[in-house]
Amino acid sequence: MRYLYFLQQFFERLPAPAFIKDNKGRYLWINKELENVLGLPEEKIIGKLESEIFGIEEIEEIDRKVKRTRRNHSHEIVYNGRHYNIQRMPIRLGDGNYGVAGVMFDITQKVLEQSLYKLLSFVEEKIMEALGEADGDIVTFVTSFSRKFHAQYPHVAVVLLMNNEYLIGTKDEKIIEKAKEINEVKTFVHDKKTYQVVPIDRFKFVVHVPEHYTSMAKALAGFLGSYVLAALKVLENQKVYKDVIEKLNSVTKIIELWNKTQTLEEYLTLMLDELVKVIPETQKASVWLLENDEYKCVAVYNYDDEVKNLVIKASENSYGPHIGENKVVELLDAYKLNRESKYKDLWEKTGVTSPNFIPLIGSVKVGDKKVIIISLDNFEGSRFSEASKKVLQIFVELLSTFLSSKEK
Repeated sequence: MRYLYFLQQFFERLPAPAFIKDNKGRYLWINKELENVLGLPEEKIIGKLESEIFGIEEIEEIDRKVKRTRRNHSHEIVYNGRHYNIQRMPIRLGDGNYGVAGVMFDITQKVLEQSLYKLLSFVEEKIMEALGEADGDIVTFVTSFSRKFHAQYPHVAVVLLMNNEYLIGTKDEKIIEKAKEINEVKTFVHDKKTYQVVPIDRFKFVVHVPEHYTSMAKALAGFLGSYVLAALKVLENQKVYKDVIEKLNSVTKIIELWNKTQTLEEYLTLMLDELVKVIPETQKASVWLLENDEYKCVAVYNYDDEVKNLVIKASENSYGPHIGENKVVELLDAYKLNRESKYKDLWEKTGVTSPNFIPLIGSVKVGDKKVIIISLDNFEGSRFSEASKKVLQIFVELLSTFLSSKEK
């Protein structure tokens, strides 16, 4: 028994849970670390089978194997959300029989790191797969990725919202309502379970955070956010490119309208009627021709004759300083400029002094003497898409080159 005494003294000083069991598998001795892990005092543990404490029947068979083979054995268990590696070894008891001694090493951090690495690798792989399947559509991409995530990690993935409306996942109204109120990476508790909301663009991923996995959830939120945002940017660029390509034929046809007209003003009228069809945010529009230091309105779309017949001196044009040559500019503060204009009363009638007024303006330089200003106007506060800006920029550059050649 002297051997057992020294073993106990050694185990007592270990910064890890340890135990000694008799040949029947009952606890003979435990250290304080094991008491802390189990949350039970020594008197409620000594004399009991390990399987009674942990609820794992296979433990008794492992002990029998250790005693029968006289070999050490290593295995892992999960208890109260913590992961442990248990090293078991045969020990000779004072009566000549063999018992089992063991040490439990907390490997939770290591397991979480491995799980997180595996999870992040999975997320990266499935984001790439979903990108390939999306065909440029953002909703298809997010939905596809979420289905893959739900299929692989049903205990983690909960629900996906788009614009605070249910898209896919668990239809638990209480979880959904709580998620709707959260607009940052944040956890909440529902029915004794912890959930985390991960807002990305107009979407909200809601995931379940198992106990002790908080750090892993934070890392996942950061990784998921950065990768999904990057993917959304790729899709946005793809969509812009696709939209621009689809509209290039229309742009070319608009320039070819020149062959059906006799004068520049006649052409600009036909041109505007077709251009507003290509830029979907346009609600009203006008074209102005700068000659001899005067801007003359030569074409309108949805404006009345009071605007169409207007002539403004170049020095009185409040937009001028904000527009370059062969440039496209979205003027978010145009309404402020119009309120300070000499023509304020007229601009109020047309609605261009409202804060919701946003014009997309393209300037076309024609040779050395003429400049054409195209103003495509929105009155609902809607910003023009990147595709619309690129299409107008391409049109401005092509039209400048084309009309300049005709002026020679």
